[in-house]
Amino acid sequence: MGWKNANPNIRCNVSSCSYHCDDKQCCSLDSIDVKACKDCHSGKADQESMCGSYKCK
Repeated sequence: MGWKNANPNIRCNVSSCSYHCDDKQCCSLDSIDVKACKDCHSGKADQESMCGSYKCK
């Protein structure tokens, strides 16, 4: 969406998020909250954390 200001410091490819800037593959927020996934202790990065600032379009 053109009205959003892409933050190049927060790379993102989650197109279902309201803050996602499709044309830049970045987030439009100034900062995000990274949260631990509930009950996950696998040690694998893609399973341990998630964006706590996510908002569905």
